[in-house]
Amino acid sequence: MLSFKKTLVLLAALLLFAVSTTAAPRSDDSSSQEHFDALFDGHKIVNVVDDFLNFWEQARGKKMSRQYKLWKRLVESKHQEYFDRAIYQNATPPERLVMLHQFLIRVPSRINRLREFNKIAEEELRIAIYNFKSRFPFYHQRQDIFIGLSFFLFDGSVRPVGNENGVPDTLCLGAEVLTEYNIEQLQIAFTHEFFHLYHFNYLLNQPTLAQVRTAHIPLIVEGLAVAGAETVYPAMPPTLYLHFTDKQFESQREELAASARKFLELIKAEATPDKYEQWFTDAAPTEVPKRGGYLLGYEVVQRIMAMYTLDQIVRMPPTQLREHVEEQLAAIAAERVLLIETAN
Repeated sequence: MLSFKKTLVLLAALLLFAVSTTAAPRSDDSSSQEHFDALFDGHKIVNVVDDFLNFWEQARGKKMSRQYKLWKRLVESKHQEYFDRAIYQNATPPERLVMLHQFLIRVPSRINRLREFNKIAEEELRIAIYNFKSRFPFYHQRQDIFIGLSFFLFDGSVRPVGNENGVPDTLCLGAEVLTEYNIEQLQIAFTHEFFHLYHFNYLLNQPTLAQVRTAHIPLIVEGLAVAGAETVYPAMPPTLYLHFTDKQFESQREELAASARKFLELIKAEATPDKYEQWFTDAAPTEVPKRGGYLLGYEVVQRIMAMYTLDQIVRMPPTQLREHVEEQLAAIAAERVLLIETAN
């Protein structure tokens, strides 16, 4: 479905800029890419994969020690802030070496798919931001976007590349993970991350660290991003927005009330990140549903949207968001209790 829309989007974008931009370049000295790049508000797409593929042509078949030297020269040194702040973060030098070693062991099986992904990645990003701005016209790109490598840590993530204060501000894509996605999944993933950038512009404006390091923040942040992707690309299966299998979706729906009770306890107990972040990963312990915070957050957002628009929720401060999250989690948990009592 999105592949059909692609042509329409390209034509619409060209018409839009031809009509609305008074200083638009002449058709004989510009390309459609330049028209689309205006959507990035002066920022650019930084393609780390180009440098990686160049590195791989020189490094494959060589000893690991030689690969490390080539990696440092051909890839990492060219994008040092990206790797320091988005990938290694607080890792020590020995830990960095282990991370790189594990990546170089795993990545060979993805090389061909990385080449294919790299052919379409920039175009799909341009289409995604055009569609996103069509729905959220007040969104402005504030940093470059990295088509990067995540060392298999994430498909897409907003990381603190553009500042030294640890504030998430830059869209970073894990290309080796995204190689497994089809076009529809790519568009949803890109849109999900664009919504994070849009939301963070308001959420992280002036709050204290204590206000954003609480369990309700990732719940509402991820729930809003799921709802945002649905707004841009409506009428798709919920499993696509959530990146769930059908079985995972049905199983977690059945346990939604129990999940609401558990997560509400985390909020009230002022749980630390190591306790609530496991709700947003595939590597969750057995007592926590895998990526369960996404469905739970989405359900909470759907209920809040019965009272407010999505744009109004995005502009709410952390304290107000907490009130709504706690109220809706309590309601979800209570509904299941009432159903059980009625059945008895």
